[in-house]
Amino acid sequence: MTSLARDTRGAVYVEYLIACVPVVAFFVATWQFIELATADLVLKRAASAAARAAIVILPDDPSFYGGDEGKAAKGKGGALSGKKAEDITLAANLILGTMNVPPFPSQFSPATVTFPDFKEGMERGAPLTAVVTTSFNCGMGWASIVCGGSSRTLTARATYAYQGAEYGYE
Repeated sequence: MTSLARDTRGAVYVEYLIACVPVVAFFVATWQFIELATADLVLKRAASAAARAAIVILPDDPSFYGGDEGKAAKGKGGALSGKKAEDITLAANLILGTMNVPPFPSQFSPATVTFPDFKEGMERGAPLTAVVTTSFNCGMGWASIVCGGSSRTLTARATYAYQGAEYGYE
C-alpha cells in the first residue's frame, strides 16, 4: 500500500486534464458569445429590413394587398394586421433565415414586428420605428450559460422616415 501512495505515474495526465477543462470551457463559451453577438447584428439588419419594407408597403396602393389598408390592430401596441403586415414580417424573417443554415439547427424563432409610433394618416417624413423581437436558440448544451439558458429573447429597433404618399388612390 505504501508504494501505491508514493507512485507518481499518471500525475502529468491528471495535470493535463485539470488544465484542459478550463481551456475547452473558455473556448466553447467564447464561441457562444460570438454566436450571440452575430445574432444581434443579424437581428439589427432584420429590423432595418422591416422598417424599410414598412415605409414603402404601408402607404402603397391597397389594391395590391387585396384591399388591405394595413390598419393598426386595436390593443396590440403598434402591431399591424393584414397582408401588408405579413409582407413586412416576411422581410424581417428572410434576413433572420440567413443564420439558419445546415448543419446548424434553426437558431431564430419566427420574428414579430411592431411599430410603436405608427398612426393611421402619418405625415410624410415622420419617423417610423420597427421593433423586431425573436427568440435566439442557444444550441451549445452546457455552454449555454453565456446565453442565459437554452434560448434568449432578442430585440432590435430601426427608424426610417415614413414615405407616405401625398395623393390618394382611386
